[in-house]
Order: sequence, then C-alpha cells, then structure tokens
Amino acid sequence: MPEALRTRGSFGAGGLPPLLRELVRRLVVGRLDLACGGCVRRLWFEAGQVRAVASDLDDEKLGNWLVARGSLDASRMAIMLLRQPDGMRFGSFLVQEGVLPAEALTRELEALSVGIVSKMLLLPGSFEFSEGETLPIDAASLGMTTASLLAAAVRALGDDAHLADLTGGDGFVWTSQDALLAYQKVHLTPQEGYLLSRVDGTSTAPQLRRLTPIPAKEFTRALAALTVTGLVEIRSESAARPLAPTKVEQAPEPPAESEQGVQYTPQQQREYAEVIKLAAEIRHRNYYRRLELAPGATPDQIHSRYLDSVKLYHPDRAREPHLLSLRNELAEIYAGLQEAYQTLGHPENRARYDQTLATSHGADGYQDEERRRKARASLVDANLNRARELLRAGDVGMAVQLLDQAARLNPTAETLLLLARAEFKNPMWTQRALGRLKHAVALSPEFTEAWLELANFWGSRNMVGHQQQCLEIILKYDPTNEDVTASLASLRRTKAGRKRS
Repeated sequence: MPEALRTRGSFGAGGLPPLLRELVRRLVVGRLDLACGGCVRRLWFEAGQVRAVASDLDDEKLGNWLVARGSLDASRMAIMLLRQPDGMRFGSFLVQEGVLPAEALTRELEALSVGIVSKMLLLPGSFEFSEGETLPIDAASLGMTTASLLAAAVRALGDDAHLADLTGGDGFVWTSQDALLAYQKVHLTPQEGYLLSRVDGTSTAPQLRRLTPIPAKEFTRALAALTVTGLVEIRSESAARPLAPTKVEQAPEPPAESEQGVQYTPQQQREYAEVIKLAAEIRHRNYYRRLELAPGATPDQIHSRYLDSVKLYHPDRAREPHLLSLRNELAEIYAGLQEAYQTLGHPENRARYDQTLATSHGADGYQDEERRRKARASLVDANLNRARELLRAGDVGMAVQLLDQAARLNPTAETLLLLARAEFKNPMWTQRALGRLKHAVALSPEFTEAWLELANFWGSRNMVGHQQQCLEIILKYDPTNEDVTASLASLRRTKAGRKRS
C-alpha cells in the first residue's frame, strides 16, 4: 500500500519540483497553497495536472501581467476592473467583452504560470494541500501538462549559478523507471531531447557533460529541465546494463480552428468510446483482465502489457482534442492499471492474489452490474431534469456540472448536445462545447440537431467551408430536408458572391 499523501509540510531550496511530481504520481484533485518568497501562490490540480496558478502578489495578477506585456492598456484595465461583475473572473470578463480572445487568454495564463513557478523553483517554503478543492468551473484552465510547465519554468529561470541545485548532484543519470513519468507528454528543446537520448543509466552527470556536444551552461539547464519533470533521475549506483533510450512524445499543440475538421476520425471516435467504457469497468475487473492477460502470463508479459497500457491510456493524452473532457477517466484507468501491476508484478503479492482468485472461482465483481446500471440511470435522469430547471433559471454553471456528470455516466448524443449548448454560453468553454458536439455526431451520425449546432458554430466563426460541410452531411442522409437545402443554397450564393468580389 502506498504511503498516505502528505497534505502539509515544508520543503528546502529546489524542493518544489519533487513535491509537484508526487502530486502528478498521485493523480490528485485539489488545491496546493505554497508560502515561499514572502507571499502565497496557489496551484489547482485535476488528475495530477496543474490546471491554474494564482498569486497574492500584485505584479503576478493577470491584469498587471497583461499591462506589463503590452497586451492591455493600463487605463483600459482600470475601466474593466470597475465594470467587472461580482463573481466573474477577470480573464473570463475580458473574453466576454471581446477585449481578449479566449485563445490569447490561455496563452497569457500559461506564460504567467510559467513565470510564477519559475520564481519558486529555487526557494524554500511550506505547503498545504486541500484535497478535492476544484478549480471553479468558469475559470480558464491551462492546456500545458505539469511536466511542460516545470520544464518551461527552468528555461525561464535567470539564475544560472544555482541551476545545478535542481539536477540532484553528480550521480548516475537514469531515465525514469516510473511509467507515469516516463510517458509524460512534454515539450522539449532540441538540447533536452538530445541529452535525454544519451541517458542510459551508466554515465554520471559529469561524464555526460563531456560526452555531449552541448555548452556547459546549456547542458546544466537541459539536465535541470529533464530532472524537474521526472524524465530522468540521479542515482548513486550505475545501471546493471545500459537502459533503453527513452523516446518522449511531444505534447501535441491544439489545432487552430481553421485546421479542425467538422467531425472526429473513426479512430478518435473509437478511442473516446473505449476510454468511457474502460473507465466505468476497470475497477470491477480482476487484475489479469485489467491488463488483458491470462492468469498464466509470465512476468515479462505482465511488465510489457502494463507499459503498453500506460502509454495508451496516459492521463496526459487528455490534451488531445477528442479526449479533452476525459482527463478524469484516463486517470481512473491508469489507477486501475497501476493497482493491478503492483500486485501481479510482485511474486509474493501475485501468489496471494491467485489464491484469492481461485477461491472466488474467478468471480469478477459483475454480480452487481445490474444494480450499478440502474443506479447510474437514476442519477443521469435526476441530473438531466435538474439541469433543465437550472438552465431555465439562468444558473448555467451548476447546470453544466450536472450535465457533465450525466454525460460521463451515459454519454448519449442528446445529453452531449444539451451540455454543448450550455457550455457555449460561456466563451471560456467554447472548445469543450465543440468537442461535445463532435462526440454527439460520432455517437449518432444522423443527429440533425447536433449537425445544425455545429453548422451554426462554424458560421459564427465565419468558417463557411466547415459550415457547408455540416449541412451537406445532413443532406446525405436526409435529402428532402427543405430547410437545410435552402440554407445550403444561400450559403453557396454567399460564397460565390465573395469570390466574385
């Protein structure tokens, strides 16, 4: 059994990255309060990933940051602060008023978060973790992974003299032996990627420095970036034999709207459905079935299948557009895989488990499936009814939470459409809403209401080509739809007029 998570304590200089890595491993949900450098900063986590960073320092607040960056005039900021409604976040208000596009706000928040974390990397401090305290639903969240945030913070660090304090000394440099850390999605610089490719556990940091054609300061910074992310670790002993080189997958950049298709590919649709299904089932499967192995599997087969499964269902994949709303489901799958591997990967634990499994005649916990199914259906119905009432009353935030839970428990096209329409009411939720619609038409390819909602979305973005595709798809299965035929004809006339002008 893993040790209980420390919810409060202190850390020395350079102790923040190990603390954040531990929260990544634990797939935590909650808020981390950090007191260091004379002020308090707060980090919100979801499934182990930092979703937002905030600071009590005036210079590190969003408005002052935007003014300092030249993204917002000081007088305009003062006016917007006076007009900001109670209960609405400043960033969301800027987006709602058209002062800043949502995509620009996300970029600015990521840059601000990198700057804040960079200032704390080398400082001692204390922490308190509030488990379960989630980021408010209307707040803008970071798109980058925690590992990418830490690596970027090292690159932004101006103190070259103390970079070595982040590397863990001059011991032997190993690639991470933790599957979750090893398969993180991270944006690496060419120097960091090259250095990682040279790490095999048999060379010390000074030896690697001599072996790699990277200037000393750049080498130290690259090693520090790899160390704080957990992609490499420093050990006192050498590996018994050279470790296989690590190939880190770069965290995918979200596609621009103009590059997005009107629907997900069949492969993306299958992956979405598989994640939803497996997340609901994995805790009710025995450990062998979680890894899709027979009870007679060899230790090598167990290890290999575990690594393959972690890579396939890594929580960092939630950055991919079609899995954007499934961070918690991916975390649930990983936790189930890890639980199975911790037992089957150790001979003594496995022997005890096999004996228990034999005694239970292979029962897999499905006897109660009908009861669970009925309970889920009842909760979904209650959520949908209450969400409709809240939407009529104008409480969009609570309605979205209920609809989101309903869509996770039973992702029907109708529920996803209702959720998308609610999310479109907040400009910070636009990409999530777009994903819901794509999932809706993936589940029900002839769902006209969802296709029309997609067409309206692209039309509001003046992306006539995408809008036209949605209407044409409707006519493929419903060629007699007069309203769609008329809309498509009008759209084509508009496009032709634009070309002539």
